[in-house]
Amino acid sequence: MAGEFLIAKNQIQQALTEAETDSSMSTEAMNRALLTEMLSQLAKHHTPEELKALLLYQLEQISEDEFVITRGC
Repeated sequence: MAGEFLIAKNQIQQALTEAETDSSMSTEAMNRALLTEMLSQLAKHHTPEELKALLLYQLEQISEDEFVITRGC
């Protein structure tokens, strides 16, 4: 797993753990907050059409297997 994905996975897990342990939060709301913030960041450099295509692609790739990340040689 590439370093960026490992960091992202750890940050998400930390946020979800915090939501689980704080009775004023919910994991569903935290998931939506994380998604909203990520989309806001991506929107700075991508058009809505590009974001839709990216989201559709990622949704199609979701499975129980981990994504294979390769770097150009």
